[in-house]
Amino acid sequence: MARLPKYDIVSIEDLEIDEIERIFKIADSFLDGIATGTPCTTAAGLIMATLFYEPSTRTRLSFESAMHRLGGAVISSADMQASSAAKGESLADTVRVVSAYADLIVVRHPYDGAARVAAEYATVPVINAGDGSREHPTQTLCDLYILRRKKGRLKGLTVALCGDLKFGRTVHSLIYALARFGANIVAVPYGGMDVPDYVLERVAAERNYNFSTISLNELKSQQGGLDALYLTPNAPHQMALFTGEMPLEAVPNVRPPTALDAFYVTRLQRERLAEKDRSDAGYAHFDARALRSSRAHDAVVMHPLPRTDELAYELDSDPRAVYFEQAAAGVPVRMALIAWLLERAHGGVSRPAPSEPPIQFKGAPTPRCLNPTCITRNESAYLQPRFRLAHTTSRSMLVLRCDFCERDLRVEFVGHASSHRYYRFDENLRGYVRQWIEEGSLAIFETVKQAEEGGYEPYRRGPQREIMNAAEISAACAAIATQIVADVSDPARLAFVGVISRGAMLAMRLRNLIEGQTGVRAPCAALDVYAGGAAIQAIDGPEFDVDGRTIVLVDDVINSGWTVQRAMTTLWQRGRPAAVKLAVLIDRGHRALPIRPNYVGKSIPTARADRVQVRLGPIPSETDLRKSADRVVLYAMVESIKEQERPE
Repeated sequence: MARLPKYDIVSIEDLEIDEIERIFKIADSFLDGIATGTPCTTAAGLIMATLFYEPSTRTRLSFESAMHRLGGAVISSADMQASSAAKGESLADTVRVVSAYADLIVVRHPYDGAARVAAEYATVPVINAGDGSREHPTQTLCDLYILRRKKGRLKGLTVALCGDLKFGRTVHSLIYALARFGANIVAVPYGGMDVPDYVLERVAAERNYNFSTISLNELKSQQGGLDALYLTPNAPHQMALFTGEMPLEAVPNVRPPTALDAFYVTRLQRERLAEKDRSDAGYAHFDARALRSSRAHDAVVMHPLPRTDELAYELDSDPRAVYFEQAAAGVPVRMALIAWLLERAHGGVSRPAPSEPPIQFKGAPTPRCLNPTCITRNESAYLQPRFRLAHTTSRSMLVLRCDFCERDLRVEFVGHASSHRYYRFDENLRGYVRQWIEEGSLAIFETVKQAEEGGYEPYRRGPQREIMNAAEISAACAAIATQIVADVSDPARLAFVGVISRGAMLAMRLRNLIEGQTGVRAPCAALDVYAGGAAIQAIDGPEFDVDGRTIVLVDDVINSGWTVQRAMTTLWQRGRPAAVKLAVLIDRGHRALPIRPNYVGKSIPTARADRVQVRLGPIPSETDLRKSADRVVLYAMVESIKEQERPE
């Protein structure tokens, strides 16, 4: 028996159209074999392991049934909470161990991108049985297989996707596949459950697949036929996607096609929602009335299952309801996928390497994925964020794509590591950025503050002027300290947290001033909003406890407020302080968020292109202020770079 090649199926995009067609052809033969009871030994001697970190009925059992019917064997961990995962074992360690026990691993996991991690660490092929809200490629194979059998083709069909299109991973994989096969998609989401922007941007940029938005009521009001509607449990989606040549920005709301070939209905993905959002009250309900119109006369009704309340049981007896056939197709289709992998083993075919390697960022900081359910945010002990340059429909934006969860990261500021200059990205910089990626000299920043904390200077700046000298800074700190003492009833419960780096320096100064007034030395910590789990570090003690304390969060300048918001979030994740108060040396007055400092050294209204830079040296004595390096300067950034200019 040939061993399976290291060919992982993490995304539906891992399969070419001709490969999917080949899998369907094999599935047809297995379907006939199952009907006649013909024994099969295709996978004799092979063992498949199923690792399911989330509940499953159809996917797990159909995979296991498929392997048994192929003559292979199965080892299973149906409940990973009863495995070493409950003891804290990482996904990477689990799949490395299981690779020694099995020839193939099927994994389901709640975190986006987990299947990619499993594929990279396992030495045997990995098949994604659903990772978070990202993709479910083998469900899409079943969907396409049944749709083609019912309609005779995939190209040119019009499929309406209804329900929770935001978190429904089956929908995301199906969109990618239908776009490649040349089908039309009408997305009909329930309110707030639209197709994610990163999915829409991806099919628009990579497949020239355009979209418009319609509501369920708009769909019902149109004249014509509906051939197929795919419903996802519990929420119709308000997007319509069509193939075409129009630029993404120019696509208007359009009339849906006069005929639909399928309704694809989906349930509300309660497990991916906050507790307060889990009610399905008001979620769309699909019943026999939707099929009475001439528009829906020949449409089939699909559903990836399980259903809750979004799909009426009265439809089960209608011959156009094919969702149980979808579920049954899981066995022959997954048999075919395993058999196809064996075909590749006999042919000596392995997965080709990616055309472009991930971006290597020069030094710190390494950007992090902003998706809170990305596997890199939840197993960060061994996983480093990794990005590639994303294809986009707009050249004016720089977009990186997480290599694991495939979410997009829009970059506003870029840096050149050799010259230590930073720039606000615009179209003229795109060529330079590609060159810096090749050189390994690209740095990216979420904010100007992050760039300057990293030692980067603006590409070009206008004249600068001093707006605070050492004496004024000292007086402002003394005034803030006095206000804090007046506000806080118990100085012993006071603690200071300074945003790295100048915020931390100011926090120590305030702490020392208050110690001089009260005789109480409050604990002090530094907070790095970009450091993840190790964000808060005690400055002069082994540990820093926030529970029950009045925390004074200190920063040098408040600009948009995003840094402060992230710092406050980090504090509340660390514990439960009695109160959090904000002290800043400079308030620019350009906050994008409704954050109001409790203590301000000086308010300085500035223009958007202006930068305020706080420069601090060692804590000066009162008699040494004239020699102090402390000062605050204001200067204007020159943001654009001419096309013919080259960074140093």
